[in-house]
Amino acid sequence: MLVVVFGGSAVLLHPQTADFGGEHVFYADAAQSLLDHGFYGVEGHPETTQPPGLAGILAVLFSMFGYSYAVCVGAMAVFEALGFLVAYEFLRRRVPRLVAAIICILLLSSPLYFSWTTRMVYPCSAYFLTTMVALLSGEEYDKAATTRSRITWGTVLTAAVAASLLIATGTIALLGAMAAVVVSTALKDRGLARTRLLKLLPVFLVGIAVQGLWMHRKPAPLEWPLPGYPGSYLEQLKLKSGNHPELGMAKWSDIPARVTTNLMIESEILVELALIPWGNRTKIAVVILPILLIAIGWTYSIWKTGGMELVDWYFAGYEFIYLLWPWTMEVRFLLPIAPLAFFYMWRGIMGTIFSSRAKPRAVGIIWFPPALLLAILGAHSIHAHWARGKSDLSDELMVPMWLISAGFAVWMACTGQSISSIEAFSMAGKWLKQPLGRWRVSPLHLLRYAGYLFVTGAVLIGIGSDIRIARENLNTSGLVNAERTGVVEILAQEVEAGLWLRSHTPPDSVVMARHWPTVRHYAERKLVWFPPISNPGVLLEGIVKHGVDYVVVVKHAEPYYLPDDDYCFDRLLAAHAKNFRLVLQRGNLRIFKVDRGAMPEPPGPQSLKWRPSMLPPERAF
Repeated sequence: MLVVVFGGSAVLLHPQTADFGGEHVFYADAAQSLLDHGFYGVEGHPETTQPPGLAGILAVLFSMFGYSYAVCVGAMAVFEALGFLVAYEFLRRRVPRLVAAIICILLLSSPLYFSWTTRMVYPCSAYFLTTMVALLSGEEYDKAATTRSRITWGTVLTAAVAASLLIATGTIALLGAMAAVVVSTALKDRGLARTRLLKLLPVFLVGIAVQGLWMHRKPAPLEWPLPGYPGSYLEQLKLKSGNHPELGMAKWSDIPARVTTNLMIESEILVELALIPWGNRTKIAVVILPILLIAIGWTYSIWKTGGMELVDWYFAGYEFIYLLWPWTMEVRFLLPIAPLAFFYMWRGIMGTIFSSRAKPRAVGIIWFPPALLLAILGAHSIHAHWARGKSDLSDELMVPMWLISAGFAVWMACTGQSISSIEAFSMAGKWLKQPLGRWRVSPLHLLRYAGYLFVTGAVLIGIGSDIRIARENLNTSGLVNAERTGVVEILAQEVEAGLWLRSHTPPDSVVMARHWPTVRHYAERKLVWFPPISNPGVLLEGIVKHGVDYVVVVKHAEPYYLPDDDYCFDRLLAAHAKNFRLVLQRGNLRIFKVDRGAMPEPPGPQSLKWRPSMLPPERAF
C-alpha cells in the first residue's frame, strides 16, 4: 500500500514545466522520431549507442496522450512503483517480510529516489521494473512443475529479458548469470544442471538474438576523430577516462584505481539512499561499511545457495560491468540494483553472525587487519578535521566501532571461540530476554521497538525532504524558478542558447554544441557535437568539414566533459580569431558566428587524426 502511495505521489508531484530542461530530452525526441518517421535517432542521425527500448515505450505513450514532459516523468514514476512491488515480492522470499518492506520503503522515501523519479527521464526506471520481473519470473520458472506454468513463466521471463536488453545493454549480466547458474549447478548435480540448461537455453538464445540484432546495426558515422564515445562499451573501456578522452588510453595499472573510485562513489550513493548524511568518499572508514557488508553478503549467499540462484550472478555481473566503466559513476547506474544491494547488506550482517559462530578463529584472523586499518584511517580523518578546528561525528562514531571489532577479532583468533561465548555476552543475552519487572517487556523487545522507531524516523525525515522537493516541483514553471533540492538536470545556458538560435538564425543553420540534445530540441536546427578536443587544428578542420555556422560555448560550473567548452574554444579562438565573430554573450554563455569567407581550405584526411594535447596540470587531473 505504501509503495502505491509513494508511486502515485511521484506521478502527481512532478515539475510543472512545459518542456524538458536537460539531456534526457533525447529519449523524448527519439520517441517522436520513431512515431513520425519510424526512425530511431534525431534529425536523421541514427542512434547506435543507446538501445531503443525507452524511446519505443515513450512513442507508444505519445501516440495515446501526446508529446509532453509530464507524460514522460509520469511513466518513470509508474515504472518505479511497479518495480518496487515486484522487488518486495522477490525479497520477501529471501528475508523476513518486515526486512523486505523496510528496504523498499526506505528507498522509496529517499529524496534521491524521489527527486530522480519525479524529474528525470532515463532508462533506469523501466530497466529496474523489467529486470526485477525477470528475476522473479526466473525463480517461478525454475520451480514450475506443470507444462502450463512452465510455458507461462517461461514466456514472462523471455519477454522480460528481451525488454531489458532493448532498454539497457547491461542486461548482458542477466544472460551471463544464466550461464553461471548452469555451470554452478553442474558442479553439484549434473542431472539438475541438464534440466536447467534445457529450460534456460531458449530464453538465453532469444536474449542473444535480441542483443545481436541491436549490435548488428550499422554504426553511425563518427563526427570527430576522438576515441571512446560514441563507440561500443569495449571501445570506451580502453580509455583512461570517458569524461576526459584526451588523457588517452588506459593502462592495466589504471584499472585498480578506477574500480576503487567507482566503489567509493557507489558506497557514497548507497549511504545517501539510506538517508544517512555521512556519505563522503573521503571518509573511507565510513563509506567502506556498505561495500564490506555487500561483499560478505554476496559471498555468504553464494555459499548458502551453492551459486545456483540467478540473482547472485546477475548482481555480480552488473557490478562488474559498471565498476570497470571509465565514466564517472552516476546515480542512474545504481538505482536498478539498489534494493538488491541493501538485500546483500542484510545478508552480510547475517553472514557475519553465522561465520563468527561457526569459524571464530578464521574470522578473527581475517578481520583484524582491515578493522585496524579502518580505525587508523578514521583516526587520521578525525585528526585532519581537528587541525582545521572542525569535528567529524561520523568518524568519531565509527572509529570506536572499528577498534572494538578489532579487539573482538584478536580475542576470537587467540581463543578460537565466538564472542557470544564470552560470559559477559552470555549474561547479557539472558538479561535481554528476561521481562523487566511489571512491564513484562524484555530489553530485547525494547531494542526491537527502538529499531522500528529509528527506521520510522529515517522514513519521516526522507518524507520531509520529499515534501520540500514536491513543493519545488509544483512551484517550478520555468528555468528561472527551477528546482534546487535533490537531483537536478537543468541546463539553463543550453536552453537559452537554443531559444536564441531558433529566433535569430536561418532554419538551415548548422550549430555545434557540447550538450547537443538540449540545444537541438530548443533551436530546431541541425546540430553537430562539440567534442572535448583542445587541439585548435582538429576543431577547425571539423568545423569546416561539417559546415558549422554557429558555435555554442558554455562555461559549466561542473562540466561533464573535460576539457570544458570554454577551454577548448578559447584555444581555437586564440589561433583563429578572424574566423569567428561573437554574436551573443550572457553570463557563462557565448555564441559565435563562423566566418566562412575566412576559412582555410578543407584539410586532408591525415590532418584529422586525433592527437593527445599537452594540457596544463590543473586540466590533467
